[in-house]
Order: sequence, then structure tokens, then C-alpha cells
Amino acid sequence: MHRARRRCGRGIRPLFRRAAALAVAAGTALAAPPAGAAGATERARAAPVLTLYVENDSFTGSDEYYTSGVKLSWLSADLVDWGQTGWRRRFVEILPFVNRPGGQKNFGLAIGQNIYTPRDTTRANPDPADRPYAGWTYVELAFVSKTAAVSDRLSLQAGIVGPNSLARDSQRTLHRWIGTTRPMGWDYQLRNEAGVNLGFERRWRLYARALVQTLGLDLIPHLGASLGNVQTYANAGGTLRFGFNLPSDFGVQLARPGSVGGSPTDDLDPRVALDRNFSLFGFGTADGRAVARDIFLDGNTFRTSRSVSKRPFVADLGAGVGLIAGPWQLTYTQVWRTREFKAQRGRFNNFGSVTLSRAY
Repeated sequence: MHRARRRCGRGIRPLFRRAAALAVAAGTALAAPPAGAAGATERARAAPVLTLYVENDSFTGSDEYYTSGVKLSWLSADLVDWGQTGWRRRFVEILPFVNRPGGQKNFGLAIGQNIYTPRDTTRANPDPADRPYAGWTYVELAFVSKTAAVSDRLSLQAGIVGPNSLARDSQRTLHRWIGTTRPMGWDYQLRNEAGVNLGFERRWRLYARALVQTLGLDLIPHLGASLGNVQTYANAGGTLRFGFNLPSDFGVQLARPGSVGGSPTDDLDPRVALDRNFSLFGFGTADGRAVARDIFLDGNTFRTSRSVSKRPFVADLGAGVGLIAGPWQLTYTQVWRTREFKAQRGRFNNFGSVTLSRAY
């Protein structure tokens, strides 16, 4: 009897050892997910993104108020392990808000131009009660810190308002190309003024669910602020997306402070995934702003210029569609902006926003 027990024990112990070895191997495999699996970020971290924003009210058949915005941005690959030492590495590590352990860090650059006009652009001397002509040409530096659930963006814009922004030349050239009426009142635009804007925005990807294998939805609220002599405001809002193979980023943005494109947060994003390279989705977005200063309505800071009485609260409502094919993403957003000044006609300033981006 005792011999049988000893033989049985000697037979069971090797089975336990083999089972333990298999468990260790399985745990190792789970700890290192393959590229494209949930939790993997190797391909996402190595993907910089180039984005072109084109916003224009001609998409809606109008030509007034916020009439044009063009912006070209580049967002770097992840800088957590960028291999730099000394002051350059310390500079990235000490940045406020954009330093989150375990996340990704990106550096962004952009250049852009916004154009604003009154409702009636045929008058050589515009109505003093209407929005003044104005242009804003700028460069932007941005730092981004993100995980799969939260993203912080800290941005600095510097540029020029007034004739040196070349907004008049840009609009007149475009109108000549497309054969429309030449805007006549640019002699009364805002005067030259250097502008600086510091912006911060936090976005959360709070609800991301797959309803079936490839169909899903997510909710992306945001909260931010801008401070400067060009625009000072606090804003809050959110985006709801629904579709096939949703990208693992923080949604589509308009060409405003901090918008320097969106890079993937993990390797499930169809722009970098190995097992999927297509996405089609729709989205709705809303943003409300409490405005303390808007140079395009309040006029120049230190010089006399045209101005109107602005409204302290402005909202943007948008709906759109997005398409991803391989590394390319194309989106269109239809935007309805509530009245920005008291004498403004109509309930909304409508414009369309197109973004085209490529992950490398």
C-alpha cells in the first residue's frame, strides 16, 4: 500500500511541474501581447501624423463672419524613449500637465491662417455695426501627453493680426480663382498687432464599447481654456462617435488652439493595425465657450479699430463622418456656430470643416 502511494506521488509530481511550466509560459505570452492586440502600443508609438485642416463657409453656400481657416500640423511619434539626454530630455520631463507616467508624449508644430469678414463684403466702407474684417496668421507649438483614457494638450500660438497677416491677399486671390465677388472693405480691417495665445485642453475617452465584433461607439468629453490678447475663453463639450473599427484617438477637432492632429494610442487603431485597415464612422460634437476676449470682435488691444459688442457665450454644434483607409484619414464636419456678437444676423454662422491626415 505504502509502495503504491509512493509510486503515485512520484507520478503526480512531474505532472504538477509540467503544469506549472505551462502556466508560466502562458503568463509570459499574456504579458507580451502581439502587435495589434489590446494593450500593445509599439506601432502606435512609432507613428507621427501630418494633418491638413480646411474650414470654409463656402461649403454651406455662404460668405460671411468666420469665412476661412487653413491649418497644417505635424505631430511627432512618442518621445518617452526618444533617446535624448541632458537639457532636452529634462525639458520634456518637467512640462506641466503633459507628463503622465506610462503614457505617450508627443510634440506638435503647426502653421495656420483664419479670415473673418462682415456679412456684406460688397461695401467699400463696411457697416460699422457689422463684424470687422480681420486676419490671423500664426505658428503653433504643442505638447501632448496621453494614455488610452485621457489626453492633455498644452499649446502656444504666436502670430500677427492685421494687414501683415496677408488675409486680404489670400481671400482676394481665392475669390479670383473661383470667380466670385471681390471683397471690397479690407481697407477697414483691424490694425497690425502681434498676438500670443496659451491654450490647454484635457480630453477623456470615457466610454469605448464594441457592440459587436467591429461595430462600436465612444464618448469623448473635453474641458479647456485659452489665454492671450487674441482669444481668452474657457470651453467645455464632447464628441460621440459610432461606427466600424473606431480609431483609438480622441476625436476630430476643428482648427483651433491645440489641434495638431490625433495619433493612435494603441495598435488596434486601423491606421497602424496589422489585421484591420478600414474605418467608417459618424459623429456628433458640441463645444461651449465663455468668452472674455476676442480680438476679432473687440478690436485691437492698444489701438483704435473697428469693433462690435460680442456675446459672452458661444456654442458650436457639429455633425460629420470619417473614413480611414490604411494610414489615411478623411473627415468632414458641418458646424453651426451660434451668434458671436449682438448685431449679428441669423441664428448661426455655418461652415464646413475638412481634415485630411496621414500616419507614417
